[in-house]
Amino acid sequence: MADRFNGHWEQIGEGTPIVCISGFASGNWLFHRLVTPLAREHAFILPDNRGMGNSPPAQFPYDLNDLADDLLALMDRLGHARFGLIGLSMGGFIAQLLASRVPERITRMVLMCTSSNGAAFRSLFPILPREQVAMIYQLHREERVRAALSEPFCPVLTTRYPETFDYVMEQRIRNEPDLSQVLLQYDAVARFFAGPPVDLAAIQTPTLILSGALDVIVPPANAQLLASLLPHAELALVPETDHLFFLEKVNEVAQRIGSFLHPVV
Repeated sequence: MADRFNGHWEQIGEGTPIVCISGFASGNWLFHRLVTPLAREHAFILPDNRGMGNSPPAQFPYDLNDLADDLLALMDRLGHARFGLIGLSMGGFIAQLLASRVPERITRMVLMCTSSNGAAFRSLFPILPREQVAMIYQLHREERVRAALSEPFCPVLTTRYPETFDYVMEQRIRNEPDLSQVLLQYDAVARFFAGPPVDLAAIQTPTLILSGALDVIVPPANAQLLASLLPHAELALVPETDHLFFLEKVNEVAQRIGSFLHPVV
């Protein structure tokens, strides 16, 4: 594959390579707290998707398969023939595309607060219509971020995990993407859900699926269905957490992921 990746990426740790794929309208800061405790045994490679974080803005429409191609190009550049994946929310869609397209390259996969496409899954998209997303971006930045983290979307974040709420508020304000880039990504997700279902049966990769038990953005029922359709998947629900469970109970989740990525033989 031609080296087409021109985005920003960083690495935390040394060891077996694990690519961490961020969620919708987010940069790679989402993974920093989660992977740092695991950095002694793994090289976590954290790219920013097109137009997000420190990556340059996308100039043309793209699909999630294009983002998957970006990651393959990056791993080719780094010389990693095989690597693991951690896909977060929208990043989980990209991880599934990669694992179904190049199963021989994927060692292990972690899917967090995510789903798949196809009629069997409870509909997730659109959570908000495109026009409403554009209107929200006309609000003051702090007001907009606070609304996205409010009880309708993250029911226990503010009440049970105030320190996590403050951290996410700060990071989202600091790393706010441009509306034009958000809408390009929105359209890519829309095409993913309108397109053919991912060939889940082709994914032979050992997979850990994690979900917040109180997630209202991606219902745990979708995670349970995904686990039943993947040939080699295990599922764990994290109690008393929502869509941001991986930050709300970061130590517990990191330990679970570490045990999965580096199993005791």
